[in-house]
Amino acid sequence: MNDKYLTADIIRKWRDWLEEAVEDPDKLWGRGAPEDLLRWLVGKNLIIYNMHYREQQFWVDQPPPERDQELGVGRYIAWQTPLHREAVRQALREASA
Repeated sequence: MNDKYLTADIIRKWRDWLEEAVEDPDKLWGRGAPEDLLRWLVGKNLIIYNMHYREQQFWVDQPPPERDQELGVGRYIAWQTPLHREAVRQALREASA
């Protein structure tokens, strides 16, 4: 990931939270995740925070699944795309090397 977005300082500061979030974005929900981290992730358009209800009445056909781990979609938080999540995962790996 481009260094101007995910720097070594950011990884050092929030590594544990980011590692949990790439596996399950909902780990950032209601567990005391740092507000600065959440603002940063939303501000960089990496996650969607506070997903809208997925009730049948809001959809033309089938609502999306409540959770989809393969795509990085949790009940309350989702990665913008699987590519965003993989970019963070790769940056974490590179920072460990």
